[in-house]
Amino acid sequence: MLITLGGGATTAMLAVAPGPYPLLVVLAVVAGMVRGNLTLFQATATTDRWGTTHYGRLSGLLAAPTTTASALAPFTGTALALPLGGYPALFLLLAAMPALGAVPPGQPGIRRAHLT
Repeated sequence: MLITLGGGATTAMLAVAPGPYPLLVVLAVVAGMVRGNLTLFQATATTDRWGTTHYGRLSGLLAAPTTTASALAPFTGTALALPLGGYPALFLLLAAMPALGAVPPGQPGIRRAHLT
């Protein structure tokens, strides 16, 4: 969860930092470090959860949504940038997505009481 939130934080920083170039380079390197850690985490998560049997198939299934999103990202980002008012607003929207993904799901079988 912290790695996911780190990705959102670095994306938000890239959205609001206009420069100078050394700062942008540092932010890009930190964003790359977060992405690299996410890649390593994904590789180990497969074996930790399901073992080494059928690693290739399971790893492929786990990576399919990310790979699909990466393939669609250039088109989708360009299509959304204009209605959102530019790329900084798009990056802020993208920065909010990991926060939504980091919210833990409710526990199965537990119902929340409705306040009336």
